[in-house]
Amino acid sequence: MNKSFTSSVKRKILIVDDTPDNLRLLDKTLTNQGYEVQCAINGELALIGAGAEVPDLILLDIKMPGLDGYQVCQRLKAQAQTCEIPVIFLSALDEAIDKVKAFTVGGVDYITKPFQIEEVLARVENQLALQAAKKEITLLNAELEQRINQRTEQLKRANVELTESEEQFRLTFEMAPIGIAIQTLDGKFIRVNKAFCETSGYPSEELLEKTWMDISHPDDIAVALAYHQKLYQGEISDFQIESRHLTKDGKVVYGILQVAVVRDAEQKPVHLISQFLDISARKLAEEKLIFGALHDDLTNLPNRNLLMERLELALKQAQRQTDYLFAVMFIDLDRFKIVNDSLGHDVGDQLLVAIARKLETLIRATDIVARLGGDEFIILLDHLQDINDAIRIAERICLELNSPFLIENRQVFTTASIGIVLSSPYYQAASELLRDADIAMYRAKEAGKARYEIFDRVMHAHAVNQLQLESDLRDAIAHQELLVNYQPIISLTTGKLTGFEALLRWEHPSRGFVSPAEFIPIAEETGLIITIGEWILREACRQLHTWQLQHQLSNSLTISVNLSSKQLREPTLIKKIEQIINETKLNSSCLKLELTESMLIDNIEAVISTMSQLRGKEIHLSIDDFGTGFSCLSYLHRFPINTLKIDRSFVNRIGEENENLGIVKTIITLAHELGMDAIAEGVETQQQVNQLKALGCDQAQGYFFSKPLSGESAELFIATHKI
Repeated sequence: MNKSFTSSVKRKILIVDDTPDNLRLLDKTLTNQGYEVQCAINGELALIGAGAEVPDLILLDIKMPGLDGYQVCQRLKAQAQTCEIPVIFLSALDEAIDKVKAFTVGGVDYITKPFQIEEVLARVENQLALQAAKKEITLLNAELEQRINQRTEQLKRANVELTESEEQFRLTFEMAPIGIAIQTLDGKFIRVNKAFCETSGYPSEELLEKTWMDISHPDDIAVALAYHQKLYQGEISDFQIESRHLTKDGKVVYGILQVAVVRDAEQKPVHLISQFLDISARKLAEEKLIFGALHDDLTNLPNRNLLMERLELALKQAQRQTDYLFAVMFIDLDRFKIVNDSLGHDVGDQLLVAIARKLETLIRATDIVARLGGDEFIILLDHLQDINDAIRIAERICLELNSPFLIENRQVFTTASIGIVLSSPYYQAASELLRDADIAMYRAKEAGKARYEIFDRVMHAHAVNQLQLESDLRDAIAHQELLVNYQPIISLTTGKLTGFEALLRWEHPSRGFVSPAEFIPIAEETGLIITIGEWILREACRQLHTWQLQHQLSNSLTISVNLSSKQLREPTLIKKIEQIINETKLNSSCLKLELTESMLIDNIEAVISTMSQLRGKEIHLSIDDFGTGFSCLSYLHRFPINTLKIDRSFVNRIGEENENLGIVKTIITLAHELGMDAIAEGVETQQQVNQLKALGCDQAQGYFFSKPLSGESAELFIATHKI
């Protein structure tokens, strides 16, 4: 900014708005910027406040009870004390006629609600700078007029002195840092200075053949003409507006245009003097601020703020037009965390940018793709004929994202789970659309990923139920509603009891028994499994040590406890297990921790390190449900595992024409060759027991021997079975 437009004096700003939230936001923001702020909640108080202590600028709402903004502005302009105060209108009205009316009654600028605070600050700064410039220009004009008078007197005394004075005026005019032009009353340029030529891109001889309308932006001419008319009629002595000029090569230059009429001794208009302050750099910075507030830094896609605005507009249009249909598509990348963890966040960021560009090519010109955050994208599909339009785009996205992206000379693979929600009168807010599209997206993930799901009301009911179940689960932990059941594990060689598997159970006070398959995934997702897992481990160890003391079992009985993937990744896992063993006084060799295959292949080296530390403390390790997860055969020999547990899905059918007999035999053989023992789960018949014995299986558990038992029933089972 030119130094002539700055000031060290603390500027006073009056804010007039009948909305308290707007007053508070603007008051706080402007005060933090160093301005002295006054507030008024209606037009009457604004007039009183402006008259008592004249502000440097007024931010004025249009629609208010009592006097509206137009009336307030007219009264301010009608009083000598307040007529020069620049007024910036704030309004949700965005029609051209409203803006013209705002400028007609004396406003200098117009900001449309809902406003961006960066825009307000930039426009306030512009107007205050212009106000300072206007004062400086007034002084300059007065000085020029004084010099003309002095030169007239000097002319009577000496032509030499007049020549010197004219030269000083010429230099002042030519060297002024602001573009200055003298024009005829019909707008033709008579004289222009160097700065004006540089701003317009025209040499002076070409400008002298043009009028101000020739170089003005077509959209700005109507407002400027209205002000010129007021000048000629004597309603105002000068005006200043934000205006755009077109340079010789067609570029748009943003500036503050100030025009004054020069009158003769009889007060007749003689010519116009215009000054143009180039604010293109400031305007560009303002636009960048606004763009940054509404777009994602990484991908340059619209961000949540802009997306929500567009969704609200779509909802309003749907309420006005019953035949208007749109859809929201919620896209979440599958296994994106693995890309970040394995290849680094830089590669992850490049992948997000590549996907953003890909999505832009897959939508129509009327659609919008936005980045919600992380690896989540939203597409607003506008003007649909029916749901099939959205389905076709979703299928195209799924197909395209199946192809690898080339990032830093390597192929990076990802897929997407997509949730689709169609507009309907049911929706009243944009957040509701996002919520339901998110629900549908999670249903797509649960159904196997790399696919889409269309939202229906059943999904919402399920989500509400899941949320309630999570709340109830938190209460269950707090109120100790969770229980541990114990399923016996029997040696197939001796028929004796060798141990128990600790199984989590939940008796809900109103819903009754809640299946682990229903609440364990919620515990995993919310992280509650850490607390629950620690509790069941402590309870199982305490119970086994109690039985060992009561029945003098020494260390012949073991307890198996499932370990979750989140627990396995906990950096304090080893320390917590040591603490529990010490607290319960259980011999660590009596504890077996069960892990699933999928847990083992995620960050293999870290998993092996953790398992080795556990084995170093004589804790036994088992792979649960072996054969049903991701294959880890190539790594199995590296894991310090003691036991493979054969999944019940193989055991249940080995009696049906030996359908799974080969699989079971392979697992048992593999376990023995690696120095492990094998336990069969889900054993229900004598035939299964006989076949497992014949295959050399070491141990078994299932309803044939016993269902999971309460602590009391398990103790009775110990007393009645040989150990």
